[in-house]
Amino acid sequence: MRISQIPFRLRRAAVPASILNCLLLGGLILAPAGTRAEEPQVFAITNARIVPVSAAAIESGAVVIRDGIIEAVGAGISIPADARVIDAKGLTLYPGLIDALSNAGLEEASLQPSAATRSTATTQGPATAGLSADEKQGLTPYLQAAELLNPAGRKIEAARAAGITTALIAPRKGIFQGLSALVNLSGISIGTMVVKTPVFLHIGLTRQGVGPTDYPGSLMGILAFVKQTFLDAQRYQLARNMYKANPGVARPEYSRALQALEPALRQEIAVVIPGDTPAQIQRALDLAAGLKLKMILVGGAEAGKMARVLKEAGVPVLLTAKFPERDRDADPEAEEELAVLRRRVEASSHAAALANAGVPFAFESDDMANPRDFIRNVGRSVESGLDRSTALRALTLTAAEILGAADKIGSIEKGKCANLFLATGDIFDPRTRVKLVFVDGRKFEIPEQETSPPQPSQGGGTTAAAGTWTLRINSPQGPLEVTLKVQQFGSTLTGTLTSPFGAVEISEGTVVGNRVSFKANLNASAGGSFIVAFSGTIQGSAMTGSADAGIMGKMDFTGSKSPNEL
Repeated sequence: MRISQIPFRLRRAAVPASILNCLLLGGLILAPAGTRAEEPQVFAITNARIVPVSAAAIESGAVVIRDGIIEAVGAGISIPADARVIDAKGLTLYPGLIDALSNAGLEEASLQPSAATRSTATTQGPATAGLSADEKQGLTPYLQAAELLNPAGRKIEAARAAGITTALIAPRKGIFQGLSALVNLSGISIGTMVVKTPVFLHIGLTRQGVGPTDYPGSLMGILAFVKQTFLDAQRYQLARNMYKANPGVARPEYSRALQALEPALRQEIAVVIPGDTPAQIQRALDLAAGLKLKMILVGGAEAGKMARVLKEAGVPVLLTAKFPERDRDADPEAEEELAVLRRRVEASSHAAALANAGVPFAFESDDMANPRDFIRNVGRSVESGLDRSTALRALTLTAAEILGAADKIGSIEKGKCANLFLATGDIFDPRTRVKLVFVDGRKFEIPEQETSPPQPSQGGGTTAAAGTWTLRINSPQGPLEVTLKVQQFGSTLTGTLTSPFGAVEISEGTVVGNRVSFKANLNASAGGSFIVAFSGTIQGSAMTGSADAGIMGKMDFTGSKSPNEL
C-alpha cells in the first residue's frame, strides 16, 4: 500500500517514527515552493452544486481529487478515508476557466528582447539596440512562450482569483511572433505549469519593434513580407529535402527562422492570424487560403458580421472580450462618430452571432488589466443573447477543444486535470465571488479582500455617497426606476446597478466634492448592450443628474437614498 493510501489520521501511528521523519524531511526538500509538505494532495469537495459542462449539472454531489487528477465525480460517491473534506454546501463547483490568449506570466517578456537573441547595444539606436537581425524584422517564429514564462508573473494570481486556471500564452512582438504554450496557472514552476507546447504559431500584422526606416513599414509591406517569408520557407524545405536525398547536392544555408515555419507549411500546427473588422478578417482568410495554412482567427471584434464566411472556411475564433469603451479622458460633451458608437453598442453581440452560425469560438482576454473584467464582459455577451451554457462552454470545454487539450482540461470528468473553482453562484452574475481554486489539484484559497470589498470609508472630505439609492430616469420610453447600491472608498465608488435589464457592476465610479459619476453596461431589449454614463450632484439624501446613453440620447434623473441609511 502506498503512503498516500493510508488514512491521514492514522499515518503517525502506522509508520515507524524514523521512516516518517525521513518521509517528512524528503517532502520538505522536494515539495514545490509555497506548499506545506504535510498537506495531503487528496481532497473531497462535498455537497456542492457541480457544473461539469460535459454533462448535466449535479445539484448536490462530490468530487474527489488525488495527485492533481479528478478521481471521482457524482452524487452519492464514497469519500476516501485519506481525503481532506471540503464542505461546499451553498457553493457551485465549476471547471477552471480558460483564457484563450493572455500575457499572464509574460508581462515582462513582452517588454524585453528575448534572452536567446539579446546582445550588447549596437549602433542601430534605441529602437533596435540589442536586437538580432531576425528581431529587427519581426521574424522570430522560433520563440517559445514556454521558455519566456515567468511563474511569478503578477497577473497569474489575479487570474486565479477570477476562476481562470489555464491560459494560452504567446510571444506578442513582431510579425512572426512565435509559438504559444498552454499553461496551468499554479505559479509553481515552468515545468509544472506547461500543459502543452507548442500550440500555435502566431502572426501579427502590425509594425512592432522595428526601426522607422526598416522594412516592412506599411500594411501592404507586412502582407508581402509574410507571403514572401512563407515562400522562402517552402524553398528552404525543398532544398533541405533534396540535400537529404542526394548527398552530392550543395548543403543549404541553415536558417533558424525558416526551419521553424515548416510545421505550419505541413499543417501540423495552426497559424493564428489577427482580424477585427470584416475587411481584416477577409484579408486574414485570403492570406491563409493562398498559403494553404491551417488558420485560427484571433480578435474578431466584429466577427459576428463574418460568421457565415468563417463557418464555411472552418475557421475557429479566439474571440476578444475586450470591448471598446469611450476614453475616460475624452470630453463628455464631444460628439463621436456614428460608426464608433455602433461598434461599442454591438461589441457584446458578436459571440451570439458566431454561436448561431455554428462557428467554434473561445474567449480571450486580449491582455486586459483586470481578469474580472474579462469574465464580466463575457457576461455582457450573455446579456446580449449568447446562451449561458454556450458562454460557459466557450470558457471551458470548447476552448480546450480548439487548443487541442480537451482530454486533459475543460470539464469536470474522471481522469481529467483537477482544475476547478468554487463560487458563490452563477459566474455571470456580477455579485458572484470565487472562494476556492484548484490548479493541478493544488488548493488556493482566495483571500477575503479578493472576494469582497473592504469596509467602505467616507474620508477625504467628499460627500457620503455610499448606500442604496433609487434613481428615477426620464427615458424616451417613459419613467424608468433603477436601484444603485454603492460603496465608497475615499473618492472611489464601487457597486451594482439593478434595472429591468438585470444587475450589473458599475465602473469608473468617482466622487469629487458633491459630484458623482460612474458607468454601467446595460442590456438592450433588442439585443446588444450599451454603456450609460451617469453624472450627478448629491444634496443630503437627494441626487440629481443626467444619464448619457450615447446614440440613445441623454436623460435626466432624480434619486433618493434609502431612509434606513440616512
